[in-house]
Amino acid sequence: MSELHPRTGVSLRAVLTGAVLVLGISLLSPWAILMVQGSQLTSNALPIIAISLLFLVTLIAMPLLRLLGRSFAFNREELITMYVMMLVGSVVVTTGFTGTFLSVITGAMYYATPENEWADIFLPYIHPLLAPTDPEAVRFFYEGLPKGMPIPWDAWTTPLVTWVIFIFAFYLLILCLGVLLRGQWVENERLVFPLTRLPLAMIEEPEKQSPLAALYRNRLLWMGFLIPLLLHSWNSLNFYHDAFQRIALTGQIVLIPGALALPYRFNLPIMGLAYLMPLNVAFSIWFFFLLGTLQSLAFTRLGIAIKGGSDIWTSGGAHTALSHQMAGGFFALAVFVLWTARPHLRRLWELAKQGRNDEREVLSPRLAFVGLIASALFMVGWLSLTGLDVHIALLLVLGAILTFIALSRIVCEAGITGAQMPMAPQAFITRGFGPDGLGLGNMTGLGYSTVWLGETAANMMNAVMHSLKLVSSEGRVSRRLPWAIFLAIAIGLIGSIWITMDMAYTYGGINLHSWYYNGAPRWPFNYMSSVYNSPDADVGTRFGFAGGGAALMVGLLYLRQRFLWWPLHPIGFPIANTFTIMSYGWLAIFMAWLFKATILRYGGVRLYRTMVPFFLGLALGEFFTAVLWVFIDGAFGIQGNMIFNF
Repeated sequence: MSELHPRTGVSLRAVLTGAVLVLGISLLSPWAILMVQGSQLTSNALPIIAISLLFLVTLIAMPLLRLLGRSFAFNREELITMYVMMLVGSVVVTTGFTGTFLSVITGAMYYATPENEWADIFLPYIHPLLAPTDPEAVRFFYEGLPKGMPIPWDAWTTPLVTWVIFIFAFYLLILCLGVLLRGQWVENERLVFPLTRLPLAMIEEPEKQSPLAALYRNRLLWMGFLIPLLLHSWNSLNFYHDAFQRIALTGQIVLIPGALALPYRFNLPIMGLAYLMPLNVAFSIWFFFLLGTLQSLAFTRLGIAIKGGSDIWTSGGAHTALSHQMAGGFFALAVFVLWTARPHLRRLWELAKQGRNDEREVLSPRLAFVGLIASALFMVGWLSLTGLDVHIALLLVLGAILTFIALSRIVCEAGITGAQMPMAPQAFITRGFGPDGLGLGNMTGLGYSTVWLGETAANMMNAVMHSLKLVSSEGRVSRRLPWAIFLAIAIGLIGSIWITMDMAYTYGGINLHSWYYNGAPRWPFNYMSSVYNSPDADVGTRFGFAGGGAALMVGLLYLRQRFLWWPLHPIGFPIANTFTIMSYGWLAIFMAWLFKATILRYGGVRLYRTMVPFFLGLALGEFFTAVLWVFIDGAFGIQGNMIFNF
């Protein structure tokens, strides 16, 4: 059998199989959200379609291949390669990139009206490399082509090529950054990476007398699996017949009538994955959520407000001042992560200067440093060429690096699938310089930057760090893995862009999902025009709250490092009042913390380990059920049955 690297699993058949799976994801996920408007298949750090496909491969395909002979079955390392390709390939689909990319770059042109004056404010400053210049091609993208007219690919060629080159440079930067931080997080600090537990259990080699992995032979897994399968199938049948009355899974807990209510969702997969979190992390998340809710109430009652309102991608419904506090803590965490990694980075730097390799890394230290610097400089040059001043481009790239370091650190340590940044770096740049200091060219360019630095629940840094964790856990790694990763990214981009363009021009984007063709394309330009028309006179207050949040994070980090008994983990603070935690996760995390604490107290570590398959079953069951009903609903023309989001 021809193999690229048999010892590490980057074999020809594994790469080809992974490529086919990624192609399927790139075509199915946009259809699922834009046409069926069902569950988000690729919206977070653990793409549910990737897990579901791995589930089918390991439960059905692998036993059949073993019947033909052991040599026909994929080994553990090959399965990891296939999953890694699905993981990184899923990022560029819908939420990660393509879903908002095509609409954001055309939104200012399509939605320009005499009332919003975008034709005067933004359109003259849109570089021709960034967006189609043909108004008819843009209009048909949103409204659909006349019958018999082909897709106007010529109008899109330049912006598609320009953006794909930029996004490959950005992902190269992320890969190099991941390689430089992997050893610190995996080996020195030994982060738990909870989101790797489920795929690792699924690909475990079975015993000789059984065709199935131990996870699939465990009854507790199937007990957990059946709960979301039956619950969500019942609710889904309500779309077909009123005899199936929906079981409410969302609501509010009213604490003070008319003043304070906590939104919640009975989120089984988050509960299952949060069971794997360290107890102090889970406790800190729901504790800071409640504390932040009370703080927002106090701010409102005391009349503390920031003029100008919320900022671009201020995640969640938290008070604006609280969002700035979280953002300050978020960036302080990123600086702390880099500060503590100094000895590790210094060691890699010495290896790079000497031209020596580290067998545990998929890139040599020299290539990782050169790739990081070169890709960062290319991004700055590209952003400058397309409309940003050099110093603004530098700040934006630096802000992006800090954002994804902090976000990935939180996900790797806490295992939160849908963690989001509390506030985008564009907000600090826009408010800090103001419209007079920026000018309309920079404001337009910052609006366009939401294409690659806006939606962060699904991002490449998470995928890269978890991929490197998975491959390094198997021993010696293959230097061919980056080629497989970028092949998956290329296939994901090509497939998702093609199917998204085809659906938009066939049916009209405005007839598809409202967020992707109405909300997302307006979002950055509504924000920039509001700042332009009403300059912020409260910048000092904004940065004061952000500085206070940074100081609080420094204090929390010091207390955790200094006192072993300190109960609050710092990573709970900057995300606890973001949208995905407030609306989807806090109750599930609280329940998982309560279950785990009780089990450890009365049953010990042995009972905790015994119950792990049950909680993994909760996550696997909902993921599979959500994907299953997307196909059922698509076949019967049902829209809006969203079982899983974050």
